[in-house]
Amino acid sequence: MTIAAHFSLKGLMRVGLAALLLSGAAFSAKADDEIECNPDGTQMEMNACASDDLQKADDELNAVYREAMAFAQSEDANAEIQSDDESAVVILRQAQRDWIRKRDRTCGAPSADGGSMQSMEIASCRAELTQKRTEELRSMLEEGRAANEDAQ
Repeated sequence: MTIAAHFSLKGLMRVGLAALLLSGAAFSAKADDEIECNPDGTQMEMNACASDDLQKADDELNAVYREAMAFAQSEDANAEIQSDDESAVVILRQAQRDWIRKRDRTCGAPSADGGSMQSMEIASCRAELTQKRTEELRSMLEEGRAANEDAQ
């Protein structure tokens, strides 16, 4: 490598590092100015509301899923399982993964030409389906617990 090429490469590295540092500063400034939910506000504020709703629905689903997984683990511990096909844990985990893929296909994915409402529509769709899935899991869990109580 020639001396000129070395200095040129060193200069590019400095410029790249400076750009990286500046973009980090811009990102952290943006994080401090996070957009708050306002259902009657701008599109960005309404998008924030939809995102908040999805987060709440997802948190609730995760809590119920953890309960269902604990129940499945106890069922597996009390059963004579011959294969993974019979494991309640494996079945529940796969069903949840399949459901997530179906939800995401149903609600769509963000695209460059989706418009300013697209993220709100996707988040709202996912929140609604997530709430329904939470109720399904909760119902299945209650039925399983009731069946165990009846068996005792």
